[in-house]
Amino acid sequence: MTAAIITAVGVIVGGIVAVYRIARKIESAIGLDSKGRTIAERLDRVEHQLWENGGSSLADRVNTIESSVIKTQAEIGLIKDFVLGVSPAPAPARKTRLKKVS
Repeated sequence: MTAAIITAVGVIVGGIVAVYRIARKIESAIGLDSKGRTIAERLDRVEHQLWENGGSSLADRVNTIESSVIKTQAEIGLIKDFVLGVSPAPAPARKTRLKKVS
């Protein structure tokens, strides 16, 4: 009977230790980082990068690159036209369906 009680206490203590270790891992994953910031603070910083804010966000930088690429494409098209005399093929005209007049 004493052996059964010791075994039961050992199993309970082992379970408590296992739960404690898991709780510590979860806390370290969602707790404070090395700079003392919480997950919410870190996500705010990430979210800040997703929308335009006047030049410092990722969205602003992508928009700047896009406008630069568009300008470069236009300049290359003009150079091709001027130097090679090549003009881009006109886009085919779309046929539009007329609505019936009742």
